[in-house]
Amino acid sequence: MIGGVVFWLVVALVPIWSLGAYNRLVRLRAQVISQFAAVEQRMGQALALLGEAASRPELATMKDGAAPRRATAAQGIAGLQAAAIQLEVALGIARKQPLDADAVAALRTAYATVHDVWSHRLDGATMSASPEAAAVQRAWESHSVAVREASTHFNTAVQAYNAAISQFPASMLAYVFGFSPAAQV
Repeated sequence: MIGGVVFWLVVALVPIWSLGAYNRLVRLRAQVISQFAAVEQRMGQALALLGEAASRPELATMKDGAAPRRATAAQGIAGLQAAAIQLEVALGIARKQPLDADAVAALRTAYATVHDVWSHRLDGATMSASPEAAAVQRAWESHSVAVREASTHFNTAVQAYNAAISQFPASMLAYVFGFSPAAQV
């Protein structure tokens, strides 16, 4: 008699636990997606700033005579435009699939490329003394900090999500319902 009660109690508790575990996984996945929205917004702002800098040669290139191996103005603008296009494409793909590891890895690489191209403009040179160029540089630094902060929040949510889907017995539910690990930005 007691064995039957225990059996039915276990049979009743397993679906209740499963529902709770599934809801937790869904909630964590939703947090990752919502945190990605902040990353997307910040990177979109950086992309707009890139577009502005690439469209104005005096903001996209270094002062004449700064470094003997520096790129010409046209190469500097082309570099910024190419990096911006790469970031825009990667951002569009990651926007549609924020939990896809390959999409997020492409976004991370594209943003690193943009950051490198922007930094390369400054290597061994001083920016022109125009107030516009200085304002754009300050805005870029501000956007970089905002992207890092948003990425940190996203990465924290990804860590919690990945930890949850890898814990047994929730990992069985994750497998059955197609929860796959996410990548960090």
